Amino acid sequence: MDKNILEVKNLKKYFPVRKMGKKQYVKAVDDLNFSIREGEIFGVLGESGCGKSTLGRVINRLDFEQSGDITFLNNVISGKSYKSDKNFRKKMQMIFQNPYDSFDPKMLIYKSIELPMKINDVNSDAGSRINEIVETMNKAKLTPAESLLTRYPHELSGGQLQRISIIRSMLLKPKFIIADECVSMLDVSVRAGVLNLLLTFQEELNSAMLFITHDISVATYICNRIMVLYAGKIMEIAESKDILDNPLHPYTRALVSYSPIISKEEKKRFRITGEVVTPIDPPPGCRFASRCPMAKDICKKEEPILKEIGKNRKAACHFV
Repeated sequence: MDKNILEVKNLKKYFPVRKMGKKQYVKAVDDLNFSIREGEIFGVLGESGCGKSTLGRVINRLDFEQSGDITFLNNVISGKSYKSDKNFRKKMQMIFQNPYDSFDPKMLIYKSIELPMKINDVNSDAGSRINEIVETMNKAKLTPAESLLTRYPHELSGGQLQRISIIRSMLLKPKFIIADECVSMLDVSVRAGVLNLLLTFQEELNSAMLFITHDISVATYICNRIMVLYAGKIMEIAESKDILDNPLHPYTRALVSYSPIISKEEKKRFRITGEVVTPIDPPPGCRFASRCPMAKDICKKEEPILKEIGKNRKAACHFV
């Protein structure tokens, strides 16, 4: 049986805000429990504003939780700062949504790639590092590598920069990768190439991955399991095939209905309206109740518990 590389228990991340002079909290991540196995690609799926990116930043220690436990490689990392911990940063890498924000605009590409290798003691010799970078770029079909390496970020396309961002992370040979909407800002024509590059490196290194996306088609293509988030809460966790073929939670059904492979009849059946409920001190009950076509009185009063529904499957709904 595969071991868990990451375990999250009762994780909460709230942001304080003032509304009409009163202090309230944005409950971006609210009491999450899940685990990720070694070598697994674990998807986090949901609309904008549901807490996906906040979750990734908390796990990567860029933000800090209100409460809860995060265990990574059998070490508790919650409550601790790893800003300058080379050992931790080498093992856990994050690929961000906007590749242009991931590079120093005044630094040549080869320096941006080599610097993390130098800091993390990947090859002691500068020449060896450059050779490895060139070899990896050629493998990723970023050619001519020597020409691209001597350019600045603004001289490259978004697709090229995101490939280089992936290469920069993978050269450190991480055990765990957080990919935060890493293709959402790219042209549709280059998304498949970037995803396949990410999958190639992930498979070679046998790294586990937290893959954050709002696109159900991408999630079911790349992930082994998917966790569906809504307004900071888990709605459902299941194998990707089960999410696509037999979604249990009404919100999951609505997300699946947006997939291009679903018939028009199914799209009409599970269509939802309205905006995501505000995460600022949300009302009691199920977070999805105000948009759910199945909602009853109990849904607006009692919060459903995330419970086991068969093998490798959980859902938080009173009527599942």
